[in-house]
Amino acid sequence: MEPTKVAIFLLFFGAFLVFTRRFFAGERPSNSVGFQPTPAPNSWESYQDQEQKQPAAIGSELPFPVELPPVQRLPSGRYNRPNVLNYYFSNLDLKLGPENPRSFCDQLFVQFEAPESGAVWTNEYVVATPFGLQSLLDTTGPSVQFEGTVIVVSRWDMTEILRTVLENVMDKYAESSN
Repeated sequence: MEPTKVAIFLLFFGAFLVFTRRFFAGERPSNSVGFQPTPAPNSWESYQDQEQKQPAAIGSELPFPVELPPVQRLPSGRYNRPNVLNYYFSNLDLKLGPENPRSFCDQLFVQFEAPESGAVWTNEYVVATPFGLQSLLDTTGPSVQFEGTVIVVSRWDMTEILRTVLENVMDKYAESSN
């Protein structure tokens, strides 16, 4: 590869990271402790409206789309991978996905548990398509900043998105147990 091409790639990659960090800098998932249930509807019309606005599906409610190796204890006493407890997007429904599978940008949260200690943590990812990022730039301005890891995909495919996340987490988890 030519040094010029590498330099251009690194420049665009760095700009993308700055863009993604700025975009999601202030957003955090809501805490379920303060959850207030929706009051019962007063009429049939409001009941029908409420029925159409169902809450988004979350991962713990669905069959897991990725085949994972079994959790195994290593000679060090640690395990080969964490358990996946839940996963969900900030705005997207896991069943429905985005309106346009080739144009979306949203935060994915994946909750893990360490089998050896029971410790629970949540990783945050920005998942987007190139068209979704462009749409975001068109509506928010010339730059956006993200926090967390950014995953760019060509289209909505929940299996591939989760596979990418889990391969990364399992590699890091296995490395930390050495």
